[in-house]
Amino acid sequence: MKPLHSDLGKQTSLRSDFIYAFFMVLGVTCIIVTIIDCYMVYSRNTRMLEKNAGSTMERAVKTLEQPLWHYDVAFIRTFAEILANDRSLVHVEVFDEQGKTLVVKDRAGDSLATARIRWELERTVSHNGKSIGRIVMTFTNSDVWMLTQQMIFSDLAIMFSALFAVLGTTWILLNRQILKPLGVMEKAFHRISAGDYSRRVRLRKNNELSVIAYEFNTMVEQVALRDSKIRESETKYRNLVEGTTDIIFRTNLDGCLVYMNQNFEKWTGFQVADFLGKPFFGLLASGYGPDDFHRLKQGVFEGRTNLHEIRLTKADGTLIYMELNITIQKDFDGTPMGAMGIARDITRRKHSEDELRKYEQMVAASSDCMWLVDGALSMQAVNKAYLQATRRDRAELINRPVAEVLGDSLFAEHVKPYLEACLLGKNVRHRAWVRFPKRGLRFVDFTFYPSFDSAGAVSGVVVNERDLTEQKTLETKLQQSQKMEAIGTLAGGIAHDFNNILGGIIGYAEMVEMFDVEGNDRVAVRIEHILKGAYRARELVDQILTFSRHGEQEKSLLALGPIVKESLKFLRASIPSTIRIEERVDCPNDAVMANATQMHQVLMNLCTNASYAMQDRGGTLTVSLCEVDVDADQAWELSGVLPGPHVQLSVIDTGPGIEPELMDRIFDPFFTTKQTGDGTGMGLAVVHGIVKHFNGAVTVRSTPGEGTAFHILIPAGSEAGDAAAEEARVAVSRGRGKILFVDDEEELVSFSSEILSHLGYDVVAETSSIHARRRFMQDPSAFDLVITDQTMPEMTGFDLALEVMAVRPELPVVLCTGFSSSQLEEEARAAGIRSFMKKPIGARQLADLVTRVLHREPVA
Repeated sequence: MKPLHSDLGKQTSLRSDFIYAFFMVLGVTCIIVTIIDCYMVYSRNTRMLEKNAGSTMERAVKTLEQPLWHYDVAFIRTFAEILANDRSLVHVEVFDEQGKTLVVKDRAGDSLATARIRWELERTVSHNGKSIGRIVMTFTNSDVWMLTQQMIFSDLAIMFSALFAVLGTTWILLNRQILKPLGVMEKAFHRISAGDYSRRVRLRKNNELSVIAYEFNTMVEQVALRDSKIRESETKYRNLVEGTTDIIFRTNLDGCLVYMNQNFEKWTGFQVADFLGKPFFGLLASGYGPDDFHRLKQGVFEGRTNLHEIRLTKADGTLIYMELNITIQKDFDGTPMGAMGIARDITRRKHSEDELRKYEQMVAASSDCMWLVDGALSMQAVNKAYLQATRRDRAELINRPVAEVLGDSLFAEHVKPYLEACLLGKNVRHRAWVRFPKRGLRFVDFTFYPSFDSAGAVSGVVVNERDLTEQKTLETKLQQSQKMEAIGTLAGGIAHDFNNILGGIIGYAEMVEMFDVEGNDRVAVRIEHILKGAYRARELVDQILTFSRHGEQEKSLLALGPIVKESLKFLRASIPSTIRIEERVDCPNDAVMANATQMHQVLMNLCTNASYAMQDRGGTLTVSLCEVDVDADQAWELSGVLPGPHVQLSVIDTGPGIEPELMDRIFDPFFTTKQTGDGTGMGLAVVHGIVKHFNGAVTVRSTPGEGTAFHILIPAGSEAGDAAAEEARVAVSRGRGKILFVDDEEELVSFSSEILSHLGYDVVAETSSIHARRRFMQDPSAFDLVITDQTMPEMTGFDLALEVMAVRPELPVVLCTGFSSSQLEEEARAAGIRSFMKKPIGARQLADLVTRVLHREPVA
């Protein structure tokens, strides 16, 4: 519906319009009358002139008949001058019978003779039927034109006088009867249109305009009454709109704001004027756009929903949540004309709902059993964990007495006294071993919290029931683990000191083997036995250090046969004599990339499980080692194994076997068929993890009543024994250079100095890192190599190495330690330390290390 207003443009008055129209009509009338009058007068005078010219010609012919017959030229000339007095005659010429001109009278040059139209008459003069001459006359209409102008001017004067008389009379009547009343009405209309409904139109005369004025006054009274009611209604609704705490706004069909109350400024801090005429979605927080508004509007049109949750951005950047109720506004004929929305602040409610939802989720997600008890000691609410633990439905618990739900004895001993104390407003805690009807014996931590109503009075008790059975069990295991950790720490310290002792034994024995046994076979054999024992002791120390570190085991090329044999010897003493051990480890190529300690653990776990299965009736435990070649099909079935040669370790028992329904679960952590206290269920899970780490696979074959066979497949490597033998046969080479050797063990310093000096090196030995630093700083350029122990009093070997390399960055430094970590090795290599040597260090190992470092060869 279009707005009820018009653009008046440039305003005029009836007076000016009347005068303008009158003069237009007068002008057009004068022009038309003048043209018609001019034409008629001119035509009439012209016809009269033609008639007079003909009469003049006939008189002249008759008059000149006798003079031409007698050839009286003087008379003819006199007559011509008489004719020339006629202003319409401009030329007279008389000829004799021979054509000779007798008289010529011409006034063509006179101003009065200037004619707009000329015509010429010629006649023959006869006497008794004989031609005696000719006369030629030329006439003009100049007199006719002058006469016509005079008549026109006269007519116009009369006409204008009449018209002005009529105009004056008409103007007087029009002004008094129409224009003046209209002026009065105009002034009244102007005041009324400005909102002064008290103004009325009053005319003195009763005529048609009076009737119009009366009807208009009646209409004004009705409009004034309606305006008063509208203003009252507008004031009432404006007070209602502005007095509410909600944001109320209106938009057009395009979604642009046309009105918004002042609450918008109150809630957001923005000015209302800055948003009027702009899209509605500009009010909303980021993420809303035109498409959202159209979907919102479409949903309202289709009647799907009127309530929506929106977010508004405040001037300070924070968000407020609003509940928007939006409706479509329609005009009188039902055509949509816009939308009206009411937005109510629900930020506090939203935050409360969020907090309540968090508490609900927290309670629902809690693994603790939680239940609410009222003052009458009846169950009012329970969480999901309680339902799962008790395996009961919520309906059979709510509004039932707690004693009935838990049982009288349990309730009386572990719950009732604490509920009664809590109802007095105290927080109460109770821990005990409790035997539940369906859950059995559990160690439970009960916490009782008072619940308050709106008045602050205790209305009930919230009970938090936490099952600490596993934690209690783990505490026992932790105590055992801490004992083992303490043993490991002690073992690590002992092994570190033992390394220093072994260093001297191995070093001096290797020196004797290298330099003092030539030609004395008996001494050579004894030295060889000493070194074997020392090497075996060194391996034992490595195992103790590995145990004390609890770190990830490194893989190396090793032979499985010796490990199997050593493990079976250890196992023989720990299993019943009713179980016979059968060993089949004749495998030519048993080398694999693995870790000896972890392979020992794999074998011990499998053999322990097998012996446990046969402990009641006895049987045979068979451990075998063989080579197998895995083809592509087998590799695909085993998942994760590559085709190629593998070493297979098999552990077979003749026990009762494994039930088929349990085969899929035997490698699950904590799954066990043993009695409580006999196992943790981690043995096979650890075996599976270790074998997978070595890129191998575990297969199981079991027949109930006949036994079980575990087969371990590990990718085969190259020969392991040859490499060690080759290392033992490395030739010791001599060299030159000055070496700073630092260690707090005097025996190691003495042995190392002796072997290096024997090989041709100039050795400066120090048992104090502080003295060694001072010695080096006196002449840094004199040294070609620095070998330092890591663990020393006053200053560690790593710190000494950093100070040495700060002076000479290119100087090679070797760090020795018997108790290291991967972090220390990474830091040492990052700092530029050339090599990292593990103690105890033998003579051959030390000699080879020095040769490689000084010749810039790679050091493992």
